[in-house]
Amino acid sequence: FLSGCTGSSVLPDPGVVIDGRFAEWTDVPVLLQDPADVPDETAIDIGAIHAAADGRHLFFSVETRRPVNAQAMRGTLSILLDTDDDRETGERVEGLSGVDLVVELSRADQVNAEGYGAGMAIRQIGPSGALGGRENAGGRDLVVAPTSSTDRFEIRLARASEDGKGHADLAGPAARVRFVFSSSGRVVDGTESVALRLPPLDETVPPLWSDPLDRTGDVRVLVWNVSSENFRDRPERFARVMAAADPDVLLLDEVYGAVTEADVRAFLSRPKMTAGGPWEFVLGKSGGRQKTVVASRMGIRPETALERLPYREGALDTLGERFPEGQRLLDLEGERGLASVGAWVDVAGHPVLFVPVDLQSAGYDGSLQDELRILQAATLRAFIARATGDSGPNVGVVVGGDLNLVGSPAPLDSLVRGLDAGADLLPVDTYRLTDRSMATWRNPNVPFTPGRLDFVLISGSTLSASRAFVFHAGELSEDLRQRMGVEPEDAELTSDHLPLVVDLSIRRTRQ
Repeated sequence: FLSGCTGSSVLPDPGVVIDGRFAEWTDVPVLLQDPADVPDETAIDIGAIHAAADGRHLFFSVETRRPVNAQAMRGTLSILLDTDDDRETGERVEGLSGVDLVVELSRADQVNAEGYGAGMAIRQIGPSGALGGRENAGGRDLVVAPTSSTDRFEIRLARASEDGKGHADLAGPAARVRFVFSSSGRVVDGTESVALRLPPLDETVPPLWSDPLDRTGDVRVLVWNVSSENFRDRPERFARVMAAADPDVLLLDEVYGAVTEADVRAFLSRPKMTAGGPWEFVLGKSGGRQKTVVASRMGIRPETALERLPYREGALDTLGERFPEGQRLLDLEGERGLASVGAWVDVAGHPVLFVPVDLQSAGYDGSLQDELRILQAATLRAFIARATGDSGPNVGVVVGGDLNLVGSPAPLDSLVRGLDAGADLLPVDTYRLTDRSMATWRNPNVPFTPGRLDFVLISGSTLSASRAFVFHAGELSEDLRQRMGVEPEDAELTSDHLPLVVDLSIRRTRQ
């Protein structure tokens, strides 16, 4: 790939899935290898870069010599693309002539007081032949994984803009790329430029999902961040999606704070919701403006240890000493408690504790918000340990909700490892039906790209997942949508989070 395009190989197509894992990249040759030359511990030191492509997308795997968060760095990592490998068209940017498209990770126009950029941006060549301003990347299908800090991440970029405007389409057969990290207006690290050969553009319409999504286990669970006011204001659409998935247990987070038990009861009594039988539920009392709900068609028992979830004494004060500017947020947390609740459901004769959760949003690795997420995860795990401590070896646990992993991966690590020696919570792999990613959140109106923010964790010693997927009505074929009773717009007009559907079974080998 490092020579010119003539005689060089076409980028491989290893079937990249944007999930923050790299098994499919194993046999992909290194495209660029930048030396270790950035001693500043606060900056990126670019390492190995791999590239792949298919008829619709260009993919990169980027290694760095210290963990970074692609959407919140002290500086900006720019991918400079001469999309036609013609240096006479486009602009000269950071030493590369002919640049037609720039992808910015941690955009330079969204820098906070600590110097961290935020989100992603696209700059494309306009009709005048000059690069335009920064735009959100929704029209280029830009996806980056994982959303939390790591020393390797992967990127997907559509080869053609959805609206077809401009001249930045990677239609092939040739392109050129350079990676540059800049901070405070200067280039800190940068690779050489390299020519790419791309496979023919595939302009056919991708197939939609048409196979039945019938349940396969002892219990089907739906986990959904229902987007606060939207859940209150658009109940018919939410009910339609939930009924189509046909769950036995619901774990809902970010339920609007003004929603009452009467409101939840009325929602669960809607004809679409009761087709499979009546519901019982527990509405959380912690969390203030963002409540949580456990609902079941298999019977339910509230867990008193999870009725309210206050923080341990002094924990918020410690954060307040480190982040005095965030005292108002910490005061609210102290008043409201953690947004969670818990309830028991008997599944195939085994008690299973179901726990929805919504962790603090926003921030970056090392920020107040991220430190609060870490505290929240540890707090929740301590309450779960208290609730399950005397339940015996056959108890199951399911935790589901929005973990907001936009800083460090520590909150997930805390939930998985726990505080007790017997912890064995495992994340369930929940892939999209047709998108080749695990992205559960998307909002084209903000500068952040789609990502996996929502998780389902299960006790691996007692439960196994036989089927798991992210439910997106727009990814279903017309015939399947009609059979399931959903509309394509239901995905966009309910929540900016997509529901997770997981079929669970009790491990029969336990005594």
